[in-house]
Amino acid sequence: MIKKIIKYYSKKKHIICPDIYIGKGTVPLLFFITLLFALAIWWLNHDLSLVDFWKNLPVDHKIIELFCEKTEMKKVVRQPVNTFSGIIYLIVAIIILKESQKELKNSSAEKQNKENLIHKIFFAFILLYVFLACTFYHSSLTNFAFKIDFSAVYFFSLFPITYLSYLWLLTNNPKLSDISKKSVIIAIYSVYLIVCLLLSFFVPKGKEHIVSFVCILMFFAFAITILLKNPKKENVNYLVSSIICTIVALVWLKLDKHTFMCNPNSYFQPHSLWNLFIGLSGFYFYVFMRNEDNPKKYLT
Repeated sequence: MIKKIIKYYSKKKHIICPDIYIGKGTVPLLFFITLLFALAIWWLNHDLSLVDFWKNLPVDHKIIELFCEKTEMKKVVRQPVNTFSGIIYLIVAIIILKESQKELKNSSAEKQNKENLIHKIFFAFILLYVFLACTFYHSSLTNFAFKIDFSAVYFFSLFPITYLSYLWLLTNNPKLSDISKKSVIIAIYSVYLIVCLLLSFFVPKGKEHIVSFVCILMFFAFAITILLKNPKKENVNYLVSSIICTIVALVWLKLDKHTFMCNPNSYFQPHSLWNLFIGLSGFYFYVFMRNEDNPKKYLT
């Protein structure tokens, strides 16, 4: 099975490295931001005036035990490796915003791509929220940060379901006017925000992982429906890549909980790979949206 997947992707290298031009200055910018983030973590953890920065905020030590990485409770960034790995969400968000800016300026861009901008920009801000939540949680490991982190998980995992639901609505209502489409977008994102906020504040403690897993399974169900309807459409390859990255991320999350290949002092941490592959999953889902030429072709 794995050999077949590798063979398939080796024939279609553009799926792994899609044709995205984000400008000559963006790559140095992303490198600079990544380096600056790493240096900020190092500086914060070596500033003696910030020792015990989080000491007055409650921490659930049972949650800390779920991670392989050594937790240094007296430092500002208690889990530096897991914290740093969240930079992938910021990188993907910047790429999306840069691409969206280019599309706005390009008068020759296809109308459908411009209509799709609202979804892509919305997704970019969700990724920014995930980055901030991830940074806050792995830096502090406080109970409040734990809630924020899972809130970000709900926002991230339910977005693809929301977007695919929008495509389904367009398919079943082909004569919608532009005004009606805007109303649909407002309605569907209103429902999305309400559901995410309800889950963020009202999921019982200890049930967060179960709810998150259910959200991911729902994404798989929606995505597989599209794949079965249009298995030969090249655009869905990016959706397949998003699914595969999510599955790989779940494997690393499970390994982290069972301390497989665990070295608490290592720069290699299973949970950091969870962040990496979830970030890549978000990137490929963005490329799926970006390359959408006509929503009606996906579900008809």
